[in-house]
Amino acid sequence: MRDSDIVWCLSHFKSLSEGGTWAVPRSGLIFSKKGQKLVLTALMPYDPAMPVSAEQLKQVQDEDYEAIKEHFNAAGIEVKRES
Repeated sequence: MRDSDIVWCLSHFKSLSEGGTWAVPRSGLIFSKKGQKLVLTALMPYDPAMPVSAEQLKQVQDEDYEAIKEHFNAAGIEVKRES
């Protein structure tokens, strides 16, 4: 992981207002800033018109979530799924 990635995560998190949302277009993940945490609050649902299967979309979303979590955690920001 590059230092510039960590700096980007810190800067991006600080730019979000409390309750603000961040949508990740490549995977359809939607996060909200809740206190000092970044919380996954929604996922783009599967549509049969998509060029991938439902299983492929879930895999991409799971992998993207884990990568985002790893990077933001390295910047000292907790990332979790909404329960």
